Amino acid sequence: MTTRILATGFSAFPRAPVNPTEVLMAMLDAAAPRLGADVQFMTSVLPVEYGRAPALLAETGRDFRPDIAVHFGLADTARGFRLETTARNRSSLLAADAAGLLPAAMHICPGPDTLRSGLPLDDIEEALIARRLPVQVSGNAGAYLCNYVFYLSRSGRIADFAPSMSGFVHVPFLEEQLSAIEPARAAKLFSLTRNQLFDGSIAILECCVNAHLDRLSSA
Repeated sequence: MTTRILATGFSAFPRAPVNPTEVLMAMLDAAAPRLGADVQFMTSVLPVEYGRAPALLAETGRDFRPDIAVHFGLADTARGFRLETTARNRSSLLAADAAGLLPAAMHICPGPDTLRSGLPLDDIEEALIARRLPVQVSGNAGAYLCNYVFYLSRSGRIADFAPSMSGFVHVPFLEEQLSAIEPARAAKLFSLTRNQLFDGSIAILECCVNAHLDRLSSA
């Protein structure tokens, strides 16, 4: 049985003229991870736009039908790979997206106040620590597009997009990007090298595939 895994990142937005997760998707495309003979892998870069991101996920769902979706996004407060445990049914009505627009409503869609990540977070944390990569666990994915996509992915409310396992991982800026950031702000930021970002993402994807296959074998 074929397992399909999707990794998504985001494009640029006002505070990030180059988004490290878009860079990550390009790296994963250039060196496709070997996740198993019966595993198909795909990446997608989502626009940081409330009106367009769900439509692109729906299109990806129709074309690829992922069993697993791992969403990556930038958080300049992240101090390594920040594993998000909880998606919240809320969006900020103050922060405009990359198109200059606000969400239509505070609540993302009909559903509970919170939804839990479906990723094997304990396994991922252990794998990242074993690779000596910085990792955090967080219960607050924010109130911007990252949390918006996270909640929609877990909600089952996007037509044709229904991965059985999905969740969200925040990452900081790339080390090479700090020189383009105002020095006082850059001095407070954590960063990852390209190799760290790539190696950590591979570890995360491997953990997800292994957990998915374990669940299938025990069903």
